[in-house]
Amino acid sequence: MADKKRALVLIADGTEEMEAVITIRGGIEVTVASTNPSESTSENVKCSRGVRIVPDTHLSVLPLPTLLDDFSKDKDNSGSIYYDVLVIPGGGPGAQSMAASPLVHQWVQSHFAKPGVLLASVCAGPTVLKAAGVAKGAQVTSHPSVREELQEYFEYRDDAKGEDGIVVKDEQYELLTSRGPGSTFQFALKIVEELRGKEVMESVRAPMMFP
Repeated sequence: MADKKRALVLIADGTEEMEAVITIRGGIEVTVASTNPSESTSENVKCSRGVRIVPDTHLSVLPLPTLLDDFSKDKDNSGSIYYDVLVIPGGGPGAQSMAASPLVHQWVQSHFAKPGVLLASVCAGPTVLKAAGVAKGAQVTSHPSVREELQEYFEYRDDAKGEDGIVVKDEQYELLTSRGPGSTFQFALKIVEELRGKEVMESVRAPMMFP
């Protein structure tokens, strides 16, 4: 499919399971990658409420893409791919683990530098963006519990109640952020809209019976 879109969803022990699973929607090809210190590809991830998710792979197994002069290509010379969206769920322990991971930093930095790629993070997820040193000064929101950690680095917003619900889009940095488990439906639908368009988003939204 020529217009196929790809998403990479990062998870770790302590990731908020709703924020990971609800985001996987909309006819987008999703790869779920563990970022746990153990590099086992068969080891499940224990999420914040005890739900276990078996990831598709470990982040260390995926070849890290690097920028080329020809930004129109999906692949670099090593066969690596850039995903259309890199998703970082929250959940305090999971976000802390990712924020401490140099490998996660490399993936965030690589995709932040690629034109046309969306970074999307929810709840405590924006702390990972800060730790990776990207998007300083961008408009973001987050779970209130990490506001103080973020507000000096980003242009922090907690008034995000516009047409997209409680989702903040920073156009300059191609960045989406949202506040927590309860806002993840709006967050997921906005990702679908950004990648596949409003018509597809509405077709996903309708059978969900989302208000």
